[in-house]
This record gives sequence, C-alpha cells and structure tokens, in this order.
Amino acid sequence: MPLSTRAHLSHLRDAQGVVELFVGIFRRDMLSLYPQCRVREVEKEAIPDHFEPAYGPDFQVVEADDGRVDAVRIFGRRHELRTNAGELLPACDGRMIRAMGSVLGLRYQHLFLTTNASRLELFRGGSEDHYIAAFVEPSVYASATAPPSRVASTIHTLRTAALSTYENHRVSTGALLLGLDEPIGRSERPTDSDALPYDVGLTSLKSIHRLCDGKRTLFLVDRDGRLAEIIDVARWGDLRESGETLGEIPCARDYVPHARATREAGRVCLVLSPNQEIKLFYGGAQAFSFAHGRWRILDPATKFEVWNQAVRDAKLARVLFQTALDLAECRKGSLFVVVDDPSQAIGRLIAPHDVLAESPEAGPPPELTPGDPLAKRALHYLARGRNVRNLAPAVLEALAGLDGAFVTDRTGRILAFGAILRND
Repeated sequence: MPLSTRAHLSHLRDAQGVVELFVGIFRRDMLSLYPQCRVREVEKEAIPDHFEPAYGPDFQVVEADDGRVDAVRIFGRRHELRTNAGELLPACDGRMIRAMGSVLGLRYQHLFLTTNASRLELFRGGSEDHYIAAFVEPSVYASATAPPSRVASTIHTLRTAALSTYENHRVSTGALLLGLDEPIGRSERPTDSDALPYDVGLTSLKSIHRLCDGKRTLFLVDRDGRLAEIIDVARWGDLRESGETLGEIPCARDYVPHARATREAGRVCLVLSPNQEIKLFYGGAQAFSFAHGRWRILDPATKFEVWNQAVRDAKLARVLFQTALDLAECRKGSLFVVVDDPSQAIGRLIAPHDVLAESPEAGPPPELTPGDPLAKRALHYLARGRNVRNLAPAVLEALAGLDGAFVTDRTGRILAFGAILRND
C-alpha cells in the first residue's frame, strides 16, 4: 500500500487536537472495558506545532518488574493505569491493552498517512468490536496490508441480525471461524466457488435466519471469510475422537460444545443467543460477551481459580460454579453460601428455622398452616441428607433458584435452601 510522502502534513493545523482526540478515545474505551480501572496522565508534555505524524501514536505498554501493567505511552505521554484500589492491572490484561493500541495506530495511519481507503472497515462498527477482534487475531491488525478482520465483520453481522425478527421471534444464530493457519483436515470440505461472504449483506436474506439457530447448528466461515457450510456444533465440539482429557474451563452447559470447538487451531466461535447477547468463544472458553450495550471481558479461568481457592474443594467449587453459570444463562438469580463451621453460622447467619432437619422427627410443627411463613419447612425433607456433589444438575438448579440463599458446608452437605440470611 503506497504511503504519503508529505513530510509534515502542513494542512494538519491542530496537531494538539489530534493527540487529545486519540488519547480521549483510548481513555473512554479503557474505562468501558475495565470499569474498575482509572487512567491518569503523569507526564504532561506539549506536542510540538510541527510534530511528525508519521510516527503515529507510538503506543507502548509499560510493565512492572513482575509483568503487571503499570502504564501506557501515547504520543510520548505516559498514562498511569490503576484499579480503583490503586493496584496495577494484572499481566493478563496486557494483551487486550496492546490490541487497543494496535487498532488506534492502524486507524491513525489510514486517516493521515495512506493515499487510498482500502480498509474503511476499520471505522465500521464500534471501536470495542475491533479491540476484541485484534485480541483474538492480532496479525490482522498488525499491518496496513492485512486483510479485513473476519471477527469484526462477524460481530457487525450479528449486531445487525439482533435488530431483526423472524416469524415474530428474535433471531439467534452463530458462526464458527476456522483458524487462519488451520490445515485442511477431515472435517472440512473445500468451499464452493460461488460461496457468499459472511458479512452484514447476508442479513437481508430472511431465510438465512432459519438455517442456523446458534445452539445446535452454526455457519462455518473459511479463512477467506466466506460462508462454507452449515455444521453441527456438537460434532465439532466432540473431544472423544481426539482422546483429549484435559480439564475444561467452566462454561454454561448449553454452550460447552461451542467452547470445545475452539480449543484448537485458533478457531473462533461467535453466537447471537436468544437473549440477544453476543458470545465469543476462544481458546476453549467463553472469553467475551456483549450485552446491554457494551462488551465484557469474562476471563472465566481466573474467576474460577479465585472461587476454587476460597472453597478449597475442587469438586464442590466446580459444581456450584457450573450451576451459577447455567442459572445466569437462563436469566435466573441465586445466592450460594459455603460456611466453614455450621455450628457458628446457625443462629447468626442462618435462622434456625431455615436449617434442614437432620431427622424426620424434627420436621415442621403440625399446627402450621399453608399460609404460615414457616410452612415451607414441610418441604425440607426433599433435600434432607443430600450432598451437592451427588445431585443432578437440574435438581440443584431448582433448589438454588428459589428466593433466598442456598447454603452448604465445605463437604457439600446441604444445610438450607431458600433461606433468608441474617446480618448482625
């Protein structure tokens, strides 16, 4: 791609304004992706009137000795990044921050340095869409000659599909993107020569919404961004043939095959759920979600590790975490409590009448009437003596989904369900 040979771009009269614009965009998007973060400029330097735009933002991530993110440099200015508690950002966030820098740098280059507009897609959709795409496929945003991002195009397509209905129902759909370097194997047949590009233009075909539901079936997108075929996601997410037995990162049960399908070859799966949430699966886990107007970085592996260390029982932690994900997917709430010492919790945290009786003789008083607030004790026998580890997932979800807290001890023994917690 030819670059401009102008040395100083004399027509760019307000260099300071350009800098403030790009810094402002970074600050805004940083706070959107990391609401718990704050950005503070610590080295205020005026930009020269004739600064050389060819250098661009020159985005750099400054790391501490332990690898955590300390600050970023944009146009030579240092901006400190801290959590609201004043701590450095974890090292795992460095990749996303670098992705933001690569998108901003590429946009700057195409605004001020190039003589043609071959990548107008950089300015389509939201900035965060491109940050997510650059995180997943960095090579696409590393060079001015790279092809358009299939991930960003798919996000744009799903956003547009979310605005449509089919037979008075919200559209749900999805696509599995083959890895850029994935070799042709047994699961892929050659793409037909008349295959359509998988982009926003497909949403004008109403019948396209009926072909794929996003849960059982997905569209397969090849390396060139073309719609190759319709696939059964369960077959692509089946690990039995490969003999893989590695532990999986927790994921909502309905989307386990989607996460499994991305565990190899750099594949990416994007789904528009019936709840109109865009889910992005990468590296064997649901990495991002778009809901209520903004993207969220999920990082389920780190969150589960924190929970696992708190519970100190891997199986119990996994069961409760999985149940929470499944309830959240159904838009249901729950409150899980794991107590160290039940004898200390009963009477202080848990009301005695909410605790499951250990024997039938200790059941509810016979004089209770159905309208009595304590009458639900008559159902306590359904969970008496049960352990979370041995319960069927659907039964556990039913008990945990009741109003109130679901309480266990560290062995998984159910102490109470639907309990109102006390606070002294």
